[in-house]
Amino acid sequence: MKYGGLILCLLLMLPAFGADKKTYKPRTQRAPAQYLTTDALQVTDTCPGADIINPFTCTKDQTPGFTCFDVYRVEGDPMDQERYTLLDQAVTTQDTTAEPKCNFTGKLTCDNFLQTLKYNLDFSWFITNFPSSSFPECGKTYTCTRIACWQPLPDAAPGEPQAKKLACVFKKNQIYFLGSQITCQDKNTRK
Repeated sequence: MKYGGLILCLLLMLPAFGADKKTYKPRTQRAPAQYLTTDALQVTDTCPGADIINPFTCTKDQTPGFTCFDVYRVEGDPMDQERYTLLDQAVTTQDTTAEPKCNFTGKLTCDNFLQTLKYNLDFSWFITNFPSSSFPECGKTYTCTRIACWQPLPDAAPGEPQAKKLACVFKKNQIYFLGSQITCQDKNTRK
């Protein structure tokens, strides 16, 4: 019975001896995300696995203080200048009235046209028929839009072409990449 009390006392003291010896619990400290690009070939993930699709999370394999640059994919609208990719641009002259008119000055280009529309093709009255199957990018995603506008030719004689037509086919980008600096920390260590 004497030894039973001693053993019980020792067992009760064991947690106190091991209390300061906690196991490493990784915590992922993520810096604010920054917009990178829509092009997967222009991004580099320096975290283990170099996965540019999913965000990185620290594991016990990374020691406290480990840092890397994490790149991950996001679905949604990229920044304005990368929202659309130009697939086709055509300028032709025709004997027709200039409607709808191109509402921008300067060179008759799809880039100028898109800027004038503030990179928003969702509800534009410049939208024409859906692009043909000659654009494989459109058949896969169904996110292509053809827009067109007309610019009158001021010196056109009767019977000659009366307007220039600008036609553009854009594919909407719906994926982009963000990146942030990662630091692995121990949850047990408080700062």
